Amino acid sequence: MRGRRSERGSGIRVRPAAPSDGPRVIELDRELARFERLRESDAAEGERLLGWIFRLRKFEALVVEVDGSVEGIALFYEAPNSFRARPFLYLEDLVVSEAARGRGAGEALMAALAREAVARNALRLEWAVLDWNREALRFYRRLGARAQTEWHRYVLEGAELEALARSEDVERGSWPDP
Repeated sequence: MRGRRSERGSGIRVRPAAPSDGPRVIELDRELARFERLRESDAAEGERLLGWIFRLRKFEALVVEVDGSVEGIALFYEAPNSFRARPFLYLEDLVVSEAARGRGAGEALMAALAREAVARNALRLEWAVLDWNREALRFYRRLGARAQTEWHRYVLEGAELEALARSEDVERGSWPDP
């Protein structure tokens, strides 16, 4: 992770997350879950998330401090792009505490991620936004981001994922073409 540059507005600083930030990372992750109308992580899931960040390095994490207090996180990972043989950064979660919104913390996190992408010679910074999250949509457009309209994201989860995994047709490679 690159430098610890001071960001817009006094009292705002972005830095790599440290293990001592773990409890606050979990709190902010749970705040995001409530906002997105999802079930909050339990203790085991929270510990697994911290393990993915600090031990296994499946995620990287930046935190934003506002007046010395951690008030936001960005969880991301580097992924390869096969066509260009260069990486891209995928922003899994961006959350700024309600108390710190409007003070430049989210913009500071995004700017730090952009610097990280440029430093890694990444093709792009990519993320998903819920279609009903109007504030986030406005925020990202204000930063110059655009919605991809030519690609549609799909998910396979739950019972459908398990059914496909159990499918013998898939093992034989005899499923129909899309």
